[in-house]
Amino acid sequence: MLTPMKESLSIQSNTNQIELRSESTSNDLERYRALIKASNIGAWEYFPGSDFLSCNEIYFSMLGRNINDYDLSGKKNINSTWVDLMHSEDRAEAVNHFRQYIKKPEGTYESYFRMKHADGSWVWIWSRGRLLQHDGEPYTIIGTHVDITKHKEAEELIQQERILLRTLIDNLPNAIFVKDEDGRKIISNKADVKDAGAQSEAEVLGKTDIELYPNDIGRRGFEDDMSVLKKGKSILNKEEFFLEAGGKKRWVITSKIPVLDENGNITRLLGIGHNITARKESEEVLSKLNKDLLAQSEELKVLNAQLTQQKEQELEKAIAQGKFEIASEVLHDIGNALVGFGSHLNRINRAAEQNNMDIIKGLAVFLKGHQLAIAGAIGTDKASALITITESVSKAQFDKREEITDSIKELVNIITHIQEILNIQRQFVKGHGGLHERKPVNLANLVDNCRSMLHASFDKKGIQLNIDIPQGSYTIKGDHTKLMQVILNVLKNSIEAIDTGAKEKKIGITLRSNTKAIELTVIDNGEGFSEETHRHFFERGFTTKKMGTGLGLYNCKTIIESHGGTFTIKSAGPGLGAITTIKLEL
Repeated sequence: MLTPMKESLSIQSNTNQIELRSESTSNDLERYRALIKASNIGAWEYFPGSDFLSCNEIYFSMLGRNINDYDLSGKKNINSTWVDLMHSEDRAEAVNHFRQYIKKPEGTYESYFRMKHADGSWVWIWSRGRLLQHDGEPYTIIGTHVDITKHKEAEELIQQERILLRTLIDNLPNAIFVKDEDGRKIISNKADVKDAGAQSEAEVLGKTDIELYPNDIGRRGFEDDMSVLKKGKSILNKEEFFLEAGGKKRWVITSKIPVLDENGNITRLLGIGHNITARKESEEVLSKLNKDLLAQSEELKVLNAQLTQQKEQELEKAIAQGKFEIASEVLHDIGNALVGFGSHLNRINRAAEQNNMDIIKGLAVFLKGHQLAIAGAIGTDKASALITITESVSKAQFDKREEITDSIKELVNIITHIQEILNIQRQFVKGHGGLHERKPVNLANLVDNCRSMLHASFDKKGIQLNIDIPQGSYTIKGDHTKLMQVILNVLKNSIEAIDTGAKEKKIGITLRSNTKAIELTVIDNGEGFSEETHRHFFERGFTTKKMGTGLGLYNCKTIIESHGGTFTIKSAGPGLGAITTIKLEL
């Protein structure tokens, strides 16, 4: 059974066929008029010579009007029966179009406009007509009016829904695109246009990934498209990277889903890409920090065992030698280091907690809560796929954060245990004190002691340590503890400056003396530094380390200068290692 709209269009089509055949046959004209009268279609005939418009009863009834209210006697009435009833926004264009057809009546006249209903509403009219040539008489133009208001309203509703859907996808942070069966883009939202390095959607429409992205990246995307379009199997949550203009990697989680028509044939591909570059960069940073933390954790465990084993022995020796102040300073330094380390762990934990997981989770909840509305706009399958993708991203981020949080908690527990040991030691030496008496200190022995203390660090990182100390006298008067602190600090800096993945890892220590001075030199093949960085090295608080306090080199220089010596550090540039020189006058 035909709908009213289809029935009208069908009758209109039949009418047009009759119009074509009736240009010279009066019998056909009568058939035409009889058909119009029976079809519930408004009919009109225009007489150019008199500007008279003859209309049937349906012409007026579809406007809620009575034919008897209009003058159809043959006089000029084009304004009252047509022009005056049109919407002001449509009138000028419709009249001009009709006048142009009158001047050159070729083919079929066709126009769309609104006419006022008697109740004040507006009726959309589809008007069509053709030239009718009478034998021996002036020509006229006959035509029809079809009410297409419902059709127009449906079109407007569809257009509004399209605008709503387009507004939604253009304001989502994810790249959303649709491709045809050849892999060419036919829809690309703002995020997708930006990711393609284009300024407008027009620049990417009609193009495949091979045309949009260079080399293997474009081929990879096109092959995935063809796999989805040919095999009908979705690709979900695929992590892949794209190269931006500057060569920087942009990481994306991509999902591609086949779209089927009513017959089950694949006609389109729907894709969504979620930018995870920030997450990837955070994961890389957190992974490196995690490795560093694990390495330091091992060192802390060794230190914890050493402290537990040696605390009584070392403190008794310090008491016997009257050097409680040395033990107090060492405990203080270790305590400060642990406080700084604990603070850094807390910052890492906060950074892990403040990633974009809550945003993604919130987006997933929002989409799920509006699933029915979204399904009404883009379809149930597409809406379900969109929600599945968003929930998968949220879960992946949650699992990663939980793993890092557990590692941080373990390290915090180790630090707490060490701090408890330090508190016991502080209580033991409390009340004792003394001045830092300058006594003979053998620098060769100091170097050897420092080597022993850092042996685990050298070994763990695979660093080759070369010590060159010829026979001779290397004794000066100084503060044994503070000088050891300087040498330990210098060696630790060299260890940290050497990359774990470097092919060659070398640190060299040389000690030379003459009648005037003793010179200690430490050379490493670590990361080095620039001249600009060197200018700030001895400023209090300046540091190039993530966990640094900016006091190490400043304190080293201060201690050496308090012994009447000089402390210098230099480098040929980044990646070219560093040379530290300590010179102490005799």
